[in-house]
Amino acid sequence: MTLFNVLIIGRSNVGKSTLFNRLLNRTTSITDNNPGTTRDFRYFDFYLSDFLVRLYDTAGCDLLSPENFLQKDIKTIIENLLKDADLILFVVDSKNGLTNNDIEFASYLKKFIFKTFLISNKHDSKKALEGFWEPLSLGLEYSFPISAAHGLGIDDLKKEILNFLKLRQPKIPGDNKRLFETNFFRKKNIIDPYSTLITKNNVNLKNEPIKIAIVGRPNVGKSTLLNAIIKKRRVLTSSKSGTTTDPILVDFNWMGKDFKIIDTAGIRRFNKIQKGLEELSVDKSVEVIKFSEVVIMLLDVDNAFDLQDLRIINLIEKEGRCLILVLNKWDKEKNKKEKIDILKNKIKLSLPQFGNISFVTISALRNEGIEKLYSAILGAKDNWQKRFTTSKLNRWLEIKTSEHPPPLVKGRRLRLRYITQIKSRPPNFLIFSSSIDIPKNYRKFLFNSIRDQFNLKNIPIRLKFKVGNNPYV
Repeated sequence: MTLFNVLIIGRSNVGKSTLFNRLLNRTTSITDNNPGTTRDFRYFDFYLSDFLVRLYDTAGCDLLSPENFLQKDIKTIIENLLKDADLILFVVDSKNGLTNNDIEFASYLKKFIFKTFLISNKHDSKKALEGFWEPLSLGLEYSFPISAAHGLGIDDLKKEILNFLKLRQPKIPGDNKRLFETNFFRKKNIIDPYSTLITKNNVNLKNEPIKIAIVGRPNVGKSTLLNAIIKKRRVLTSSKSGTTTDPILVDFNWMGKDFKIIDTAGIRRFNKIQKGLEELSVDKSVEVIKFSEVVIMLLDVDNAFDLQDLRIINLIEKEGRCLILVLNKWDKEKNKKEKIDILKNKIKLSLPQFGNISFVTISALRNEGIEKLYSAILGAKDNWQKRFTTSKLNRWLEIKTSEHPPPLVKGRRLRLRYITQIKSRPPNFLIFSSSIDIPKNYRKFLFNSIRDQFNLKNIPIRLKFKVGNNPYV
């Protein structure tokens, strides 16, 4: 099956992300009226009729704005994408008219003219179509007036994209055979950021990629860590906070195992989050946590476990995800042994719900400690999906209740009759008892004991109680 690369490009704030969402029939990229909303490129695979298309949304490339601290990197990334593109959708803004940047960009694209469509956006009414003559002056043969926001002209654009791809299709017998069924996403309240628009049939879940999210406060090195893991500069990095806005998904094979990893925007204290772009970025970051399996919580060595770190960790625990604590910029720390002791005490006091949780020390900038991180991820994922036999659990319960008998409840000895695991991912346990009024300290004792006994590190666990006899007697 041939995969066609379709690239949406243009200067900032012309509606590239809106067009991206419209062609996919889903809300994927963050859209905002402020220029520079999209910083990194992102893509989704979907079917357009029988053709498998990889659609790219890119950052605004303002060739005449070198004062933007990211423009040099953005231009380099877009130049590389243009070489591999099968079709280029060059978007301009009909409302504001052509700018010097548009003219400069169109001139640059002349060497790709055979595979470039000019998309004149924001023709929101019939009257607006009267201004279509101006974009035509750029000299690009294939030109289309649309309104991405209102869906006007999108069907015609899709037909022309399809006709273009048919002409570029290799003449290989059986090449057009459909491997996956088209599955256009229907918008729900929450969007799975790891999903694509193609469906996989008869997939063995054991071979599914491990889903990882990198989260943390702004400017702790999340994007640098992603680049270090995949060993290439996939996402933009900067010393300025707020560089990442959209979550960026990367598929890669790491030491023989498949992963899906997402870099997210930094999450500041909620009372400091600004309305608009930052609020949307943080919402997306929270969604990523919900749909991940392993969450890398990246911490800054200078102020690890501040109040905002603990709030993010509590969210990870609430969602039942594996937690890997990663201490970045470790190369800058001079008193390493003393620092480790301080951090272990903080973890013990602040994160009792995770038990004896470990942390990994790295330097993302120097690519140090990445192998240790790999081992920690696999170990946490393995614990997260563990299941234990009922007989093994009840042997543990019998030993613990004999060593530390349950307390009296209303003058009667509390009886814990039976335990079973009701689900995994994360492990959930249910104990049948003679009363639901179990003192907090005894609940905590059982909770910590089951975690230690079965070595359930770096994951949240659930322990529930229910009044009743052994259901299997």
